Amino acid sequence: MTSQSFMPEALGAGEPGTLAALLTCFAAFGGLKTGGVTRLCASAADGAARDAFATLLRDAGAHVVTDAVGNQFGVFTLTDAADAPLVMMGSHLDSQPRGGRFDGVLGVLAAFEAGRRLMLAKRAGASFNANFCAVNWTNEEGARFRPSLLGSGTFTGKIAVADALASIDDDGVTLGAALAAIGHDGVDAPPPVPACYVEMHVEQGGLLEAESVPVGVVTRNWGAAKMDVRFTGEQAHTGPAKMHARRDALFAAAQLICDVRAIADEWPERIHTSVGRLVVQPNSPNVVPAQTDLSVELRAVDDAILREAEARILACIDAAAKRANVGVQILSRTSRPIRELPPAVGNLVRTCARAAGVQSRDIDTISGHDALSLLDVCPTGLMFVPSVGGIAHNENEETHGEDLDTGMTVLMGAAYRLCVSRGDPVAAAAWEPRR
Repeated sequence: MTSQSFMPEALGAGEPGTLAALLTCFAAFGGLKTGGVTRLCASAADGAARDAFATLLRDAGAHVVTDAVGNQFGVFTLTDAADAPLVMMGSHLDSQPRGGRFDGVLGVLAAFEAGRRLMLAKRAGASFNANFCAVNWTNEEGARFRPSLLGSGTFTGKIAVADALASIDDDGVTLGAALAAIGHDGVDAPPPVPACYVEMHVEQGGLLEAESVPVGVVTRNWGAAKMDVRFTGEQAHTGPAKMHARRDALFAAAQLICDVRAIADEWPERIHTSVGRLVVQPNSPNVVPAQTDLSVELRAVDDAILREAEARILACIDAAAKRANVGVQILSRTSRPIRELPPAVGNLVRTCARAAGVQSRDIDTISGHDALSLLDVCPTGLMFVPSVGGIAHNENEETHGEDLDTGMTVLMGAAYRLCVSRGDPVAAAAWEPRR
């Protein structure tokens, strides 16, 4: 039996509810009574989820590799050819505090399920000319360690391994120490750069649900700029300390927070701004704050808007420090320009959606995803399934079971086609099974 006699769409259908059942199992790791999860990177809950993922991979016939920053790769050997390319799919298992049970983990488990089904097809007689890898990237969220997209950024050479391992959380714990504490400080060399990478994710917006479209094909990302800012003042008693003499670090932060919000009103719906993290020291009701750390984010649909907004925020940071008479440091500053995703991979996802008899639409991603890290090293695709109410980074995050099954069918079609086409998305889109 050859690969041409298999029907990838039928293979992709699988057992309805399989992906939903896997998601329910993994929601127990860091699970909350509300149904959400808190599974911060390299926490005990993350370690338990990583252990479970590794067990699933081994039981399905994959070879598990963990690299120096904790990225987990499950390699399914589908062909013995020495020059066989690699097809990679995945996402991340870490979550936001009080986050949802779909964000990230959906892409990891869908990739695992694709690898499992491909291995079953191989055992049934199918032949392939590429191997397959399911990956769990470390610290995509950036909720505990910064920057976000840390594991995938290391894999692609954007971030040095030493720098990644030295990143610290708000308690001063390094990523390296945290990974060691959960037993996931790997020593393995990562797999080679894939011939193609595809990631499935929940939309985290409401377009697909509003239009009753089950599959979104991401064609580009919004630009983003992020800064970690520290204001340093002087600790004092909130009672007797004279107001004009105070060096209140929180006062400076409060001004900046308002300035960041005001930027969004200048370009409505074209830029999103936030300060989502604020650390106050010593954080006592009777003490003038001596230090505040905050994380500023700007995301824009246009690079020119992003550059102007970023320049304005830098001026606002200085102005806030002067008004509060405090010192200021920009501890870190990163940016991500608007990028177009490769049309060939998007066309492959559209082809698989049509073959499965479902509609798709092109869509931007405003959120960052590990797929964006892979853009510079291989053909990369990102596909969305609907989010109920567009709710994300929230315990009430939800995606309907039928949408999970549809997404799995489309992703499986892409996985199969790629693995019989040496990972080439153009050839995979043109591939036709013998009927």
